[in-house]
This record gives sequence, C-alpha cells and structure tokens, in this order.
Amino acid sequence: MSEGIRQYLALAKTPQEREEMKERLLRLMEMRDEDIDFSDIPKITDFSRFVRAKPHFDAIREHNLRVKAERAHKLSINTLESE
Repeated sequence: MSEGIRQYLALAKTPQEREEMKERLLRLMEMRDEDIDFSDIPKITDFSRFVRAKPHFDAIREHNLRVKAERAHKLSINTLESE
C-alpha cells in the first residue's frame, strides 16, 4: 500500500468509515479510463499563459541541493563539536 493511500485511510474516524474508503478506492482502481466522465471539466482553448515547467523544476532542484548541502554542513559541524 502506498504512503498516499495510508495517509488517506488515516483520515477515517471509524473502522466502518475506513472500510467504506477502501471499497471506494478499489472501485476507482477497477474503473477503466473510458468510464470516466470528463464532461464537467471545461476544455482549455487558451494556452497563451502556459509556461514550460523545466526552468521551474531546475530552480527547485538547485534550491533543494543547496538546502541539503547546508544541512550536511551543519550536521558535520555538530558532529565534530560533540566529539
């Protein structure tokens, strides 16, 4: 069971509600793509405000690498100080 499903099921307030949630998930998993009704979702016709995601992901990756390096540095300093 994935972590997302575990977190979803953890929202249940009673064992009965948890079982109902499991049954709902199983029904969704068995559903074919052709059976999904998308008629209430408006069609996108104006793509002028769309932007490429790659530059944003690159910036996020750089930020995450910087944070990890800072944490590793702090951890190494704390380890050296405690010795």
